[in-house]
Amino acid sequence: MFSPRNAQIIAVLLTLSFLFATPFPAARAQTGANKPQDPPPPAGSKPPVNKQKTEAEKQKPDYSQEAVVVEQLTTGYRYERDGTGQRDLTMRVKIQSDAGVERFGQLVFPYTSANEKLEMDYVRVRKADGSVVNATASDIQDLSAPLAREAPIYTDLRQKHITVPGLRPGDQLEYRLVWNIYRALAQNHFWVEHDFVTRGPIVPADELTVNIPAASKVKLKTEPGYDATIKEENGRRIYTWKQAQLKRAADEEEKEKEKTEEEEVEERDPDEIRPHVQLTTFQSWDEVGQWYAALQRDRVVPDEKIKIKAEEIIKGHSTEKEKITALYEYVAKNFRYVSLSLGQGRYQPHAAPEVMSNQYGDCKDKHTLLASMLAATGRRAYPVLINSARKLDVDVPSPGQFDHVISAIPIGEETL
Repeated sequence: MFSPRNAQIIAVLLTLSFLFATPFPAARAQTGANKPQDPPPPAGSKPPVNKQKTEAEKQKPDYSQEAVVVEQLTTGYRYERDGTGQRDLTMRVKIQSDAGVERFGQLVFPYTSANEKLEMDYVRVRKADGSVVNATASDIQDLSAPLAREAPIYTDLRQKHITVPGLRPGDQLEYRLVWNIYRALAQNHFWVEHDFVTRGPIVPADELTVNIPAASKVKLKTEPGYDATIKEENGRRIYTWKQAQLKRAADEEEKEKEKTEEEEVEERDPDEIRPHVQLTTFQSWDEVGQWYAALQRDRVVPDEKIKIKAEEIIKGHSTEKEKITALYEYVAKNFRYVSLSLGQGRYQPHAAPEVMSNQYGDCKDKHTLLASMLAATGRRAYPVLINSARKLDVDVPSPGQFDHVISAIPIGEETL
């Protein structure tokens, strides 16, 4: 349960080539009669060498040894007022070695069938001679995610595996995938969390577009240096970010070696970890809480089997804390934990009787079963949504910030 959120979901090791512009000399411009004229070169002499240009060319990084060079990376989100919409990913990659072929020869894209449909717009290989090899439906396998195969109740987690045909060093790989969101995770709400590539791979053109109804009221927060351009047209508001990551992976590895222990600890400080872009239609944390409470309200209702089992477990325990601890230990030790981050797959837990029957569940399912057993004995437990990797940003009330659920149980004036 220690992998961060959705929104994003696809991690690809990327490197991109780029060209530095030749810097202009810091000299005062002179014009007209005041501009001195250079004497003509003697007959038969060689033209003067532009030393400044030569130095600039020497400074151009050489990426010929990189396994791949990604020439385009574009992510787009489009949402409607009801929370439906789509997300698309477009990439153009220059394959430069056998390692690059191995990395991109098999593409894997996850999606949640409960609310998404994943479609391949195109996957194609451009050869050096100009010919094009297109992936077809026969190159795609639609499979359950590995976790879903271990825990069948999570069959809404799926992956599309695309075998790229005829990929060789020197080829250019192009693809565009579209996730169509046909059912909103939260009715009349949507949210986005996005990180640009900032270390390791080279990305001279990393673009993000968020297209929403102009009437939608949103909270937007970006990290310093990640400002958007905004325009409105045809009743839509369009945010666009363009970023660049211009450091070679090898350069970053060298810097990693030079880091002190204190710098590494500081870099992992959860207080400093935030998405570069956060956008949400939720206006308050209370609104988020009411939404999640509605999702789990009917799931904690105990059936007769849960009531009987709960009474059996607390029998013989005298204090309130002993009874609660006994119920907690029963759920903790007897139900296999499915390590699935909140938001990957679904936000709504399975019903407590279903969890009891299946004998396994993720964080929200195990909380639901515990809350149900406590309810069967006249007690209450509240779900607490947290992030296991970073501190929550209080300025952005969004379900996208959470990746884990724990339980809070009031005992008198204290909370367990």
